[in-house]
Amino acid sequence: MARRVQYPRTEPAHGFLYEPGQLQVTRSHGEVEDLLNQVAQYQKHSFNPRQADAFHSSFTDRLSLLWGPPGTGKTTVLAGVILGWIENAWQSGEPITVGVGASNYNAIDNVLREVADLLGQRASVLGELPGNVRIARLRNESAKPPLDECIEDVVRTAQAARVLAGAMHERTECVVVGGTWTQLGRLAEVVSGDGTPVARWFDLLVIDEASQVPVAYAAAYFLLLREDGHVILAGDHKQLGPIYGFEMRDSVQGLFDCIFSYMQETHGKDPVALDRNYRTNTEISGWPKERFYSEGYEAFFPERRLGIALPAIGSPPDGWPANLPWSDLFLRILDPEIPVVVISYGVHMSTLSNPFEAQMVTALALLYRRILEQDGNGPGDQQFWSEHLGIVTPHRAQMSTIKNLLVDAAGMPMDPPPFVDTVDRFQGQERDLMIASYVVADRDFVAAEEAFILNPRRFNVTLTRARSKFIMFVSDAILQHLPADSDVARDAAHLQLFAENYCTTIDEEIELPYFDSGRPATMRCRLRGKRDTP
Repeated sequence: MARRVQYPRTEPAHGFLYEPGQLQVTRSHGEVEDLLNQVAQYQKHSFNPRQADAFHSSFTDRLSLLWGPPGTGKTTVLAGVILGWIENAWQSGEPITVGVGASNYNAIDNVLREVADLLGQRASVLGELPGNVRIARLRNESAKPPLDECIEDVVRTAQAARVLAGAMHERTECVVVGGTWTQLGRLAEVVSGDGTPVARWFDLLVIDEASQVPVAYAAAYFLLLREDGHVILAGDHKQLGPIYGFEMRDSVQGLFDCIFSYMQETHGKDPVALDRNYRTNTEISGWPKERFYSEGYEAFFPERRLGIALPAIGSPPDGWPANLPWSDLFLRILDPEIPVVVISYGVHMSTLSNPFEAQMVTALALLYRRILEQDGNGPGDQQFWSEHLGIVTPHRAQMSTIKNLLVDAAGMPMDPPPFVDTVDRFQGQERDLMIASYVVADRDFVAAEEAFILNPRRFNVTLTRARSKFIMFVSDAILQHLPADSDVARDAAHLQLFAENYCTTIDEEIELPYFDSGRPATMRCRLRGKRDTP
């Protein structure tokens, strides 16, 4: 019989993964409160009670969970916590290293950018910083660099990566470093000399969007913790989970789950739940509050509206592209006083790509851009796509169709490229206006991918990216689909009842023009809307 190999326990990674309840730490409440008051001096808005609880937990618990539904200030809290730890390091004279992880670079950069902003605010309010803070993001050669120049771009294979690793080892300055588990782990292997990841870098490890990070990936991060390191897992299990190359029907509270749910379900770790929504208005937040977040989730800006003034147009605007449809109804669809709009239409043969929806999305995007430019002070291309407009669609074929129309028909530049992507890439981001194209209009195709396209988490993320307005194009084939599987049917209700039962303030039959194989045509549609009336 083969002898079972006994591997040594690696601490504190083993303790975090298998015995988090046994992790011990002692720190007085008063000491943490002093740090919170220090950070509050340079915050734009002081933490609310739940956010303050999360700040305390990061110091008093070796492992803390932060449940942050969309728009509740999760990233702001994480940045404030990191600055609290840096303040503590300055006071003690012992520099620290903070690791920031996530499943994607966008989420990592969001946290690093907030940290840089807070450091800037501190310097402007309290004067020169007591010590140096290095903010860096590690990447491979093919990944895009950070867009914010405040974040040091470090390529893992370059000499700069070894210099960064040396700074974390020597601890002569505070370092905040972001990276995927792959890049950080490989850097640790390189600097260890023998291929074994033995680097002990992080006093504090923050994993954002932890509902998308599998347990195995989180364990790789844990290997880089110092013996007395702390971990914060921030996420929302009501949003998208990890992506696997195979169907994960039921994780059964096990190691195939995301690290956030694993700590909740397997180890009974209760999260600090943020409950105040700072992103959306009442109309957008009302459905997630009803279906996903029964506790709190009140809109802090209930009357937030899209900041545009609609022109009075009876004909296409000057210079409107001849190969793009026009209708005055586009102005009604963009009306800021209708914060939620659903356009549904009949069944036809579209599957992975849908010309009608693509033309509607492109026309609305161009009109929105034109309206923002009315006073001559409109946003630049980069700002338009990073702040004002986001377009989501589930299939890459439709992404390509929309992008091509935006460039070829609407005349928008390809650099920077229009931000049209899947909702998976949008998680953790927000825009003033979000337009969703659900593409599929064929009943058989809907049945074939029902669990994917009707996924409630996917819809929750799609809806809650919008700050001021949400527009959705969806076929009757999706809205009227009746899944045979009871679990899928229950999930489908989140999207279907949103259109049928929630968007009922406005309900009109309309006809929208489009080009069918180059020929003018019209599509009979139903315009539904949600508008809270006094």
